[in-house]
Amino acid sequence: MLAGTWKGSSICQLKNSPCHDETVVYHISKNKNADSFYIKANKIVNGKEEEMGILPFVYNRKTNQLSSTAYGTWTFNVEADKLEGTLFVRGDLYRKIMVKKQH
Repeated sequence: MLAGTWKGSSICQLKNSPCHDETVVYHISKNKNADSFYIKANKIVNGKEEEMGILPFVYNRKTNQLSSTAYGTWTFNVEADKLEGTLFVRGDLYRKIMVKKQH
C-alpha cells in the first residue's frame, strides 16, 4: 500500500525563509520492523530527480498517519493513493505536502 513512488508538491509556508516551493518525488520502502518505512525524498531540478535525503517514518494504523521527527515534525494523512501532510520546524508550519502514488 505505502511502498512505491509518490509525486506531488511541497509548498513553502514561510515566505521569508530559505524554503522554496518544490515538485517532489518520494520513494517509500518498507523497513524490517512492523509499520516502519523509509522515505527517500527527492526534488525535481531541471527535469531530473535530485536526492534530498532518506527519513525514517512510522505508520500508525489507528490514525492512518505516517510520521517522523527527523529534521522537524512530519505528519502525513494516508488516503488510498494520496498523502497529504505537513512539516513543522521549531513549532512553525514550514511546508504543506501533497503527493499521489504513481502507477
